[in-house]
Amino acid sequence: MLKKIITAIISTLLFGTLMGFINYMTYTTSSFWTTMFFFAIYAAPVYLIGGIPISYLIDKLMKKMNFSSQLARHYTRYGLYILVGIFVAVIYKIILSIAEEEVHLFSQDLITYIVGGIIASLIFYYVSLLFDKKEAK
Repeated sequence: MLKKIITAIISTLLFGTLMGFINYMTYTTSSFWTTMFFFAIYAAPVYLIGGIPISYLIDKLMKKMNFSSQLARHYTRYGLYILVGIFVAVIYKIILSIAEEEVHLFSQDLITYIVGGIIASLIFYYVSLLFDKKEAK
């Protein structure tokens, strides 16, 4: 459990840094640190509340499946994390739309949320891979 919490915290910091950098480079209206903090604050609950349990579910699912190669195992897990990233991004967009009292699910910014969700989930996946490699040694 502690490994997953640390993975979520590191992923939050990496995601906030990456998104802060992208935002800073494309919209120079605010400082990098402010933008990074903004993304990290919004990403932390998603990683901690959603990412950790979903990661456990993916791990359980992967243990039940037989794979002929490590490559097939890697890409199956990779694909599952991408699907979860898309799913969480759509749910996040729905929650934000309800909070704004305007439900426009299929708007242009949905693609932005989906790309952000995929990036966030893959960051979590690769950070967890780093921890798994350290355990294997």
